Amino acid sequence: MFNQELDSNPAPQDQQSPDQHSAWVHQNSTYGSPQPPQQMTDSKCFWKVLLAVLLTAVICITFTFAGTYIFFRSRETRAAAARNSQNDLGIVLDSDQTQLPTEGKNDPGATDESSTPSSKNDKETFGLTFERTPENTEALDKLAQIWQLLQDFYYQDYTDAEMIALMSEGLINNMGSRYTFYLSPEQRQQDKEGMSGEYSGIGAIVQMTDEGAYIITRLVDDAPAMQAGLLPGDVFVAVGDKQVKDYKGVESLASAVRGKEGTRIKIEIYRPSTDENLTFEVERKKITTANLSYKMLDNKIGYIYVAEFTGHVAENFEKALKDLLQRDMRGLVIDMRNNGGGLADECIKMLDYILDAHVVSVIKGRMNGEMIEEKWETEDGVLVPKDMPISVVLNEYSASASELFSGALQDLGRAKVVGVQSFGKGVGTRTWELTDGSAVQITNFEYFLPQGENIQDKGITPDFVVELPESVKNKQISQLTLKEDTQLSKAIELVAK
Repeated sequence: MFNQELDSNPAPQDQQSPDQHSAWVHQNSTYGSPQPPQQMTDSKCFWKVLLAVLLTAVICITFTFAGTYIFFRSRETRAAAARNSQNDLGIVLDSDQTQLPTEGKNDPGATDESSTPSSKNDKETFGLTFERTPENTEALDKLAQIWQLLQDFYYQDYTDAEMIALMSEGLINNMGSRYTFYLSPEQRQQDKEGMSGEYSGIGAIVQMTDEGAYIITRLVDDAPAMQAGLLPGDVFVAVGDKQVKDYKGVESLASAVRGKEGTRIKIEIYRPSTDENLTFEVERKKITTANLSYKMLDNKIGYIYVAEFTGHVAENFEKALKDLLQRDMRGLVIDMRNNGGGLADECIKMLDYILDAHVVSVIKGRMNGEMIEEKWETEDGVLVPKDMPISVVLNEYSASASELFSGALQDLGRAKVVGVQSFGKGVGTRTWELTDGSAVQITNFEYFLPQGENIQDKGITPDFVVELPESVKNKQISQLTLKEDTQLSKAIELVAK
């Protein structure tokens, strides 16, 4: 339709004789009237010739302008018809509007106040408005062509609403950050349940690598995954009949693994330690995760394992510190291995109990269309004595808030870091819930540690690099003996001095 030729050839017209303007002088009068004198005839011929030339010129000019007008008007009419088509995308270029409306809580840039009846089908339309620029015009023209081709030729039928929904999901999922994605209402609900520490699933904590692999980093003690024989380090191959390459992020995979309590799910994994694929059928059960556990080790060394920065973890951290201090703790080991992060507020509150008032991070990002820079600071609520030695243990699956926590302590000279290079997530996200219960998570800022470094794709470099023996890398951390756990042994050694 966009390349249709315009049929502008005029209909055939009667042809005039080349000398029709002077033909009468050659005719004999039927009444026998005498012919006019030659001089008079020549004079009349001159004026008639001149008049004919002028009329011909006027007619030619008129037809030229009329044809041009019809041609361009036809193009405008066809473009307008395309815009007014009920199957067309309701996106409007507005030369007067230079910025998007910001009133709508969940759909900035969308407006229906300017809805007007379509001149073609008398149906109300609305759309997004953009500044009229050559770039926007070209991009929207391309989108309109794709839209129309899909509506005309795709082998399955989609409504406008369904196609707009697909566009929304495609837009958010293709912004270039793997931490920016769309959550369906079901996924959003499961996400909130996970952050609360209670959900129905199998009890396997999963992270996605840079290569797109989904690796089990931790198992909830005595949960179905552990009972079925899954191990840390196992790599997901398929969930049910769906290959993992078809999942768009950890939340999408987690949504498939979780489900109604008592139902079963088939999971295929690849186990690197034995170089084999294995299939498990696991029953889903109610999972209650503890975000923190602690104990007193020999020589009055306090040990706190922080599994994730979910709700109330700072409160639990405070309780653990107070209990250990009452039991005469003399050194502290904080274990953040396999901690994938979580709530930044909880992280800063935990630092409050260890640090004096300090700037622990500077964030730079965007909020409401404006670039922002903000300092995150601890308050003076220290519980741990300033002279008490502290060590933090990290591994390759320690990410995000756990890196902010350990990096701040390292930069400010308050703790030594032991283990291996951490994951390297130096950006933060915010999640907005939409009106239908779905949500979008958006990479919103990057954070910088006290010495000014952003650790995105780099991670935290330990003060003491210590690897676990290959023979125990697939073991649950909680199941390692102190002899097997070379990383924890080094951390204890540092604070026992």
